[in-house]
Amino acid sequence: MKNFKAKLLGVSLFVLTLAVVSCNHNFDKVVPPSPPFGQGVVYKTPKVLYIIADGARGTSVRDANIPNLNSLTPNAIYSWNSLADTNQVDATNWADMITGVLPAKHNVLSENFAGNALATYQPIFARIKSVRPNFRSVALSTSAAFKANLTTGADDSELFTGDDALTTAAANLIKTDTAQMVVAQFSDIEAAGKAAGSGFDNKYAPYKAAIEKFDTQVGTILTALKSRTTYSSENWMIIVTSNRGGAFTLPAGQDDKTIFSNTSANTFTIIYAQTFNPTFIAKPFVGNSYSGNSVEFLGDPQQGVAQADQLKSQAFNFADSSYSIEVKVKKHKNPVNVSRGDYYYTWPGFMGKKKDNGSGNPSTGWGGNNNSPGWDFCLFQNRWRFMPVGINSVANGEEIAGLEFTGDTWHDLLAVMERRPDGTTLARLYTDGVPGICNKGSYSQTNPLTTGWTVQNDPNQGNASGNPAPSSDINGDNNSILRLGYTPGEMDGGTTPSTFGKIDVDLKELKIFRAALPENVAKQYACDQSIDVSHPYFAYLIGYWPMDEGTGTTIHDKGPIGADFTLSAQQAGGYKWNQFTNDLICSPAATNLSLLVPKNADLPTQILSWFNIPRQSSWALDGKVWISN
Repeated sequence: MKNFKAKLLGVSLFVLTLAVVSCNHNFDKVVPPSPPFGQGVVYKTPKVLYIIADGARGTSVRDANIPNLNSLTPNAIYSWNSLADTNQVDATNWADMITGVLPAKHNVLSENFAGNALATYQPIFARIKSVRPNFRSVALSTSAAFKANLTTGADDSELFTGDDALTTAAANLIKTDTAQMVVAQFSDIEAAGKAAGSGFDNKYAPYKAAIEKFDTQVGTILTALKSRTTYSSENWMIIVTSNRGGAFTLPAGQDDKTIFSNTSANTFTIIYAQTFNPTFIAKPFVGNSYSGNSVEFLGDPQQGVAQADQLKSQAFNFADSSYSIEVKVKKHKNPVNVSRGDYYYTWPGFMGKKKDNGSGNPSTGWGGNNNSPGWDFCLFQNRWRFMPVGINSVANGEEIAGLEFTGDTWHDLLAVMERRPDGTTLARLYTDGVPGICNKGSYSQTNPLTTGWTVQNDPNQGNASGNPAPSSDINGDNNSILRLGYTPGEMDGGTTPSTFGKIDVDLKELKIFRAALPENVAKQYACDQSIDVSHPYFAYLIGYWPMDEGTGTTIHDKGPIGADFTLSAQQAGGYKWNQFTNDLICSPAATNLSLLVPKNADLPTQILSWFNIPRQSSWALDGKVWISN
């Protein structure tokens, strides 16, 4: 076997990722302690002013002339790289900012609020009212949809035509009103970004002017607030933020392909209080550099695929032996379904040794040959799925979902099937070397299983005991061809055959071992960009496809079997070679990055903490509290 030089990468990524790994993780519930008790302590009345500027992209706000916003930062926790949801829907982000939960719970996925769960995940006005009936809050908005859907529980809720009228009303109210919380939602910045001849960047004069006018309006409201006769006995927390950014094509040198280059998700957040020390939250570390060649595959209808020789494919049947399969993946935006995010996919396969993934049933996407023996890697929501299918008790397969990973950057996905001495099989999944299983089977499980999943007997096959299935039942031996790319029968994003099998992924560095890689090896070597004899399991490597050719129709197997792939497509453009320079590899998932910078759903939690209101477990909040240095 050829000797390949491995490039060792820094371990700082793993320290970061291990610290923040989650599937659907509830953030730490941190509430600052009460002020110290003792003689001479003066307790000021806590108050909140919460200002939302629709469409204000964080870095554009930073670079504009904003003296009033900048006047807050010496006593603020602030960031120009805070995060919104990626779906570009105002209502979704408003719901995050007012309920304190993410879209998976409040289910506000469209501007008309159709199918929402706001009766269960209520606005913060109602939450506070439920525990403090005398609490007074006011909501001022320029959106009828915001007022109608997200101000439940507010004592007063007013709708205004334009930001000028809103500013005047807010300034007049805040001078004398007894409200403990005032929320104001502005919309003119977003309107300027959407206007003809403009866009969401300061290079467009109307957009920049709208940001600077908003800053003046904030100054007007702050002046009114400080003129209150009771101001000296009050303790105001002032939050100024944006619900989301907006579409703008970044210069190539500024686009790192992470969520921080998603201009629609880029917001700013300023959390001010007189007692806060200046706390700047910068853009965090987002991954290591990666260069090389890769193959990009499109799914249906182009049907780009790479297939090994059928006879040599049989060398990758594993009977009841242990095995590990590892590949580098870069997923691109979903071609058809972005209602839950640009990189959200539902089940399309992109690699495997199995007849197909099912069926063509437009209502479910399941059936047909879904139960054909073998294994499959699929994109699954913002995560990925490994599906081993065997015989007897696992004839319908075990659907095991790995952790989330970001789009348009490279990630290492590893599935390990460990045949244990007791005759059962333990499935372990690693995402960029981080162990964790999000869900299995019904997808009802929300906490990560860091140690793996013992494949269970399927109760639908007549054994409801839940006992571990024997390794013999995990036998996925078949006559199928080892393949990359388009997978027949799998669906994504729709209910008709025309929407089945939609993928857009780059693949590189496929490795197959006839052994179960132990966890320390999985962690240490995940983000290496090649493999050589220094790898402790090099001798067990039975297939290795670097995919570094850069041209042609052959992907060479540098392993002992020589199972080369041949590229083909149903339509032109189904596959292509890409050369990439300074891409990122092993970037933390967006949900993990959201632990490192403020996100919209944090703000209700921040407000509750300010009022010393304990979070009820039934509220199921997704936010965290930011504390100044």
